[in-house]
Amino acid sequence: MESSQEPGRILLVDDLALFRRLLPVRLGALGREVEAVANVEEARNYLAAHRPALILLDVIMPGVDGFVFCRELKASPRTRDIPVIMLTDLKANAHDRSLEAGADDYMPKRIDDAVMRIRVQLHMNLLELRRKAKGAPCPEVPASILLASASPILQAQLPAQFAQEGHSARVVEKASEVASSIRPQDRLLVIDMDLGMGEMHEVLAEIRMDPVKAGLPILLLCAKEQLEELTALEFMVDDVLWKPLNAQVSRHRLRFLLELGLRTFGSA
Repeated sequence: MESSQEPGRILLVDDLALFRRLLPVRLGALGREVEAVANVEEARNYLAAHRPALILLDVIMPGVDGFVFCRELKASPRTRDIPVIMLTDLKANAHDRSLEAGADDYMPKRIDDAVMRIRVQLHMNLLELRRKAKGAPCPEVPASILLASASPILQAQLPAQFAQEGHSARVVEKASEVASSIRPQDRLLVIDMDLGMGEMHEVLAEIRMDPVKAGLPILLLCAKEQLEELTALEFMVDDVLWKPLNAQVSRHRLRFLLELGLRTFGSA
């Protein structure tokens, strides 16, 4: 008999024994239980008796590969609502192919540990909000976004991209201006790590301790060389993008974050 939803449990499907041992360690700070199986057949057997909150799915496996299995999961009424994140070291169009197979998200296996934890937690938070909404779709409405960056490139690039999606953006250039610039109608804060690590920690802590602003989704923009500093901030942000930004990836991540903001606060 199939069990009910297991809110904190993650299923990992990967044929590499070393990765099955290491991934629970990499996710350890989240406090989530991770069950690991080695192939699609084992995953099918597991899912016949369990309903995990999230599936992390390798692409390259003997027999049935991850793309095929993802399509199978998304075609079944019993499993289609379980978020699937594809994990792979494939270089060629892995992101696009994952989404075409029906995956909710994609991460390279070699992604920074803190980024992996942040993105897994993002999907767990979204799942909880969707449960509370009892399946009601998220409203697709224009959203107000606050961008904090002193970069002329980002100040031009991101508001233009947001406008293409029907959203509006305001810009502040100093970390000290961020918290006071947040308005009740804002549904996302995008903040550039170049504003300064010390200032970044202070402003994020201020927002997260404010009972009105605490639930505002926060997207952190950083350079790859700044990722080693991310551990100090990971539990105060909801997602991360590294620069230079890719418009397609940014658009994909924006969809999750705005859903988080709209489900948390409602449409403005």
